[in-house]
Amino acid sequence: MNSSKAPRSFYQRSLPSTCVAFNSSEGRRQFESALHHKGLKSFFALMEQFTTQSEPAFCGISSLVMVLNALAVDPRKVWKGPWRWYSEEMLNCCMDLEEVKKVGITFDVFSCLARCQGLQVENCLASDHKLDDFRVAINRACVETENSNLNCVLVVSYSRKVVKQTGDGHFSPIAAFDEVSDQILILDTARFKYGAHWVPVTLLFEAMLPIDTDTGKSRGYVLLCYEHGNDKDALNSMLSLLVVFSVREQHFVTRKYKEFLERKQKESNKNVTYMDVRTFWTEEDKNIDLIWKSLKPQVVPVDEEGRKMVNNVRALIKFLVGKISTQPAGFDFFTEHYTSKCQENRNRVIPLFPEEALFILYLALLSPEDRSRIVDVDDSVADYDTKERLLTEAKLVRIALEISEEMHEALEVIECNRTAACCKKIQS
Repeated sequence: MNSSKAPRSFYQRSLPSTCVAFNSSEGRRQFESALHHKGLKSFFALMEQFTTQSEPAFCGISSLVMVLNALAVDPRKVWKGPWRWYSEEMLNCCMDLEEVKKVGITFDVFSCLARCQGLQVENCLASDHKLDDFRVAINRACVETENSNLNCVLVVSYSRKVVKQTGDGHFSPIAAFDEVSDQILILDTARFKYGAHWVPVTLLFEAMLPIDTDTGKSRGYVLLCYEHGNDKDALNSMLSLLVVFSVREQHFVTRKYKEFLERKQKESNKNVTYMDVRTFWTEEDKNIDLIWKSLKPQVVPVDEEGRKMVNNVRALIKFLVGKISTQPAGFDFFTEHYTSKCQENRNRVIPLFPEEALFILYLALLSPEDRSRIVDVDDSVADYDTKERLLTEAKLVRIALEISEEMHEALEVIECNRTAACCKKIQS
């Protein structure tokens, strides 16, 4: 007879006394009060997009998806069928989603993801700010003023323990503010655990103060803003218009790359060159597929302006490679481009050449000043927007590679803790 017990399971949790359920009598009275005092600026747009996170550790990812769709940000790439729409699997620029399933994301990773989607990000660590600063952010996101349209949403990163809930680090969007009770409405994406609920402003601020052991810093709040109608700014910031993005599928490759760079700098006692970068990522020109272990092309933009920008950036890269490369013009890495292994994506992905990806990786390791110096070519070669787009691409890849290292380290800590707990259990 099998005596093994079935895995323990749960159906939601009861809210603690520190919180007021949105669907309770008191919660409805607070909603009515918030409506009367114009504290629902973010509510209706967020409620339209209120979703349940698809993974237990996807609170940050799901909160950001809610915000992007609430602010009506066009992802400029297809979700399913003919529709462009944000979903969790699309937010993979700063880290591997398989790792996120295990460890979640940190405050910095959340901010990186938001910037990659073209949002203006004002991230504030609670330890560096006062309660009154938090109130200002709440008013900007939740309180209506004359002729005010929704262009900013507030997301908080906090410890559930402080508000007497189970678990610890969590992300949630803030949908409303009731000035009479001085409480804010949390639309918790972990709806399998807790429904939407009201929490006192002071208590939530206190819940952001404890140190996150993964980062050594406090948690905090983020104002995510998006202005419609400024196509030029969108073109210069949207991830969907970048030539490549980091997907971090093979961490061991990027870790070896970091060790390679450190060794090269010690050997030569000067900056790593473009040809050094190329030597590593092509295994001395023997394997051009290695580059695609950590970088992949983005999908082709759906709008004409975006496609034009991609072509302009690629032309600029080819010009710059010709200036610094010691290889003869027209060498092989500009003749064989990336082809998606997924048949469905064959004609949707930018056919990027390995040399283009290599050059972006090279720019990414340089200081901002050195990048600007290299990209500073005559306007007859590339206009200002094209040069800025390439610099932004390199900056985002640099951020993505750095944060992916942080993600992997967090994953190693968790695996180590799990192993230690398992060994302790076996020994006992």
